[in-house]
Amino acid sequence: MSINRISNGFMTSQSVGFMNQNMLLLSRLQEKLASGNNINHPSDDPVGLTKILDLTNTLSTDERYARNIQGAQSETQVADSALSSMTELLHRAKDLAIQGANVTTSQTGRNALAQEIDGIINQLVQLGNTSIGGKYIFGGKRTDAPPFDRPPGSDDINYSGNLPTDNWRRTIEISKGVTVDVNLNGQSILGNVQTLAPAPLPPTFSPGSGGVFKTLVELKLDLLGGNTTEIRQRLDEMDVNLDQVLAQQATVGASANRLDLTAKRIEERQGILTQQYADIQNIDAAKLISDLNAMENTFQTSLGVTARVLQPSLLNYLR
Repeated sequence: MSINRISNGFMTSQSVGFMNQNMLLLSRLQEKLASGNNINHPSDDPVGLTKILDLTNTLSTDERYARNIQGAQSETQVADSALSSMTELLHRAKDLAIQGANVTTSQTGRNALAQEIDGIINQLVQLGNTSIGGKYIFGGKRTDAPPFDRPPGSDDINYSGNLPTDNWRRTIEISKGVTVDVNLNGQSILGNVQTLAPAPLPPTFSPGSGGVFKTLVELKLDLLGGNTTEIRQRLDEMDVNLDQVLAQQATVGASANRLDLTAKRIEERQGILTQQYADIQNIDAAKLISDLNAMENTFQTSLGVTARVLQPSLLNYLR
């Protein structure tokens, strides 16, 4: 029969070890309560930390998509407003053309109508130069300068943005691998006018129309010349122009709807992921305080035990 001998040093080392372990556990509980986080160190919950990192990355990516969508929504709203104003101006121009084509209208009246058409052209130039945050939205990728210019006293209207045949589209990513166009081509909407040299017809325009500006400039000149036959022809061209502007507005509306739906899905997903993050990381304060009180009692007990073990032995007095 053997008897295992337990030395005073072993008991001391063991007591101090348990005391340090309890002190570490107490410190971790205090840290969680102070920070409000369940996981402050990888060792606290390795599996939970992996989930948190994945959730954080997904939420960060969704925030970037949401910012992209927000910027695109602002641009589409401004574009839709500009196109609505263009439509109203074209309807007004058509009403004026109908008056000018009436044989009972005097030439003085037609001159006044031509002056109003000239004002409509200037308003359309301003709408073609619509900007948001210093960015001109109808110039394609050339957003730093007004795309349309009408020199004073001239019927020329120059377009300096990307041509419809160029790579003019600006796209944004709204979800993983999904992009959407956020701009329209100004020349495809309004065209341009070169009175000294005929402008090439943009590929998006239908036969019989050289674009809004060309139609209106010719209408103005026809009114000044009293040419009712040509004025009636401009009426047919304006119908084509209106259809083209409305088609562009429909494109903007479709993009806006797509952006709204995607933004809603991202918002819903962010709510779900945020709750999952909170379930892992946020502390249960009531439970944690209870655990902390229990750990403090355990630690005080370990202090008492260690103090007893560390008391001087009989050998200390025999030296």
